[in-house]
Amino acid sequence: MQSSVFHTQGHLLRTIFASALFLLAGAVNAQTTLWSEDFSSYSNGTITGNGSGASPAAWNSQTGAAVNGGLILAVNTRSAGSSTLANPLIWATNTIAITGYTNVTFSVDTGTFDTNQFENSGGAQDNFALEYRLDGGSWIQVFSRSGSSSQPINPSYTISGLTGTTLEIRATFHNTAGNENYTIDNVLVTGTPNITNQPPVVSGSGYQAYCPNSSLPIVEDISITDPDDTSTSAVYIQISGGYVNGEDLLTLTGTHPNITSSWDATQGELSLIGPATYTEFEAAILATEYSSSNASVTGTRQFSITVGEANYLPNTQHYYEFVSDPGITWTDAQVAAAGRNYFGLQGYLATLTTQEEADFSGSQAQGVGWIGATDDAVEGEWRWVTGPEAGTQFWSGGVGGTELTFAFWNNNEPNDYPDGPTTPGEENFAHITDPSVTTMPGSWNDLPNAGGGGAYAPQGYVVEYGGMPGDPTLSITATTTIVVKCHIITNRRITYRVIKN
Repeated sequence: MQSSVFHTQGHLLRTIFASALFLLAGAVNAQTTLWSEDFSSYSNGTITGNGSGASPAAWNSQTGAAVNGGLILAVNTRSAGSSTLANPLIWATNTIAITGYTNVTFSVDTGTFDTNQFENSGGAQDNFALEYRLDGGSWIQVFSRSGSSSQPINPSYTISGLTGTTLEIRATFHNTAGNENYTIDNVLVTGTPNITNQPPVVSGSGYQAYCPNSSLPIVEDISITDPDDTSTSAVYIQISGGYVNGEDLLTLTGTHPNITSSWDATQGELSLIGPATYTEFEAAILATEYSSSNASVTGTRQFSITVGEANYLPNTQHYYEFVSDPGITWTDAQVAAAGRNYFGLQGYLATLTTQEEADFSGSQAQGVGWIGATDDAVEGEWRWVTGPEAGTQFWSGGVGGTELTFAFWNNNEPNDYPDGPTTPGEENFAHITDPSVTTMPGSWNDLPNAGGGGAYAPQGYVVEYGGMPGDPTLSITATTTIVVKCHIITNRRITYRVIKN
């Protein structure tokens, strides 16, 4: 059934109190993995393509090739290949987003296990070819060998220096005898993040005592420096620890002609909106005060500051953002998320592996948002297929199935609705849904690739940044703190980075 929603926890959002260290030049220029497939997760002899069984991740059969003996394409040890095809068969990658990257490079290992290499047999001509195209244009040949060719196949091919919006790669297999086998393996696409904006460095201090029935500045001093900018468009201050919705409040005091403030009680976040100079934002941060309407308030409060759109979760050290894109399909959202980067961190559809992470992302989206899980390959085998967790199975079965790692399905999900003897289920993609249709905020539901209608119509997708090969290392330091006690606490200086627009 189409139901579930985001788990809204106001004390977690926009928490980037980022670090005081600049990105190392080597990390900034490092190649980022944009797409890969090594076929290692598939058993030998797995039949793939043309709807015959499960196809390896992100590969799609492009032709209706006739098959001898029922075998179309078989996964061999750590590779994919063909054997005894009556007509040509093409495997093609999905559309790989390369926006925001320069020097995009792809490599493919190739092999032939063929007594006669390439020949004509009974009027049919063997063929093995590799091609790619950019931005949906014409296919460009990397190599092509046929029955009329005596040129050998190289063990690997690499194409570099590519730029554009999208990249697709395809391999053509046509072999006419059982002793022939052409293979591809270790398909890898990388690119250098196109980073043109350096993050500022923010130094601040604040470890103070708060007395009830009063207000108190969240920082004692603040300094923002930037190697290439003097201003920014916004700063976000969030109560990232200990927040109590309905009691806690952040308020901008004083006069700030170029800055307006807006309080979000759900997220516990005060937005300071410019544009304004860093000097003006420093003054506004110093003038931001915490207060509680509870005369018996207890505990501590932590505060985070960010300049930028993504939010930071300290426990994962990853960034998250909800991208609004009404009506987007899951497959298109997967490509779009992979095309985003955040100061060199590669984006991907979020993989939510803890309750805190699920709560955090659910609070951000405020609507239907795709996440990076599917059982499209094998019904009932729910896997994360994006990010560092790609290939990890976290759930087995349908409603009442087995939780293998962490899952946060809504009640009576995933049910593959509609599912019956005459109507096979087609809900193979995971999402977080609108808060109006569940009693479990933040829980997940399965939907078709295009989503549903009404409250189940996709409104966008949740992007996660961090943990991918080639990502730069961001050293993150946390927060200023207020302790609810009426005595003085010795100050501590904290240095942190703030990521900006």
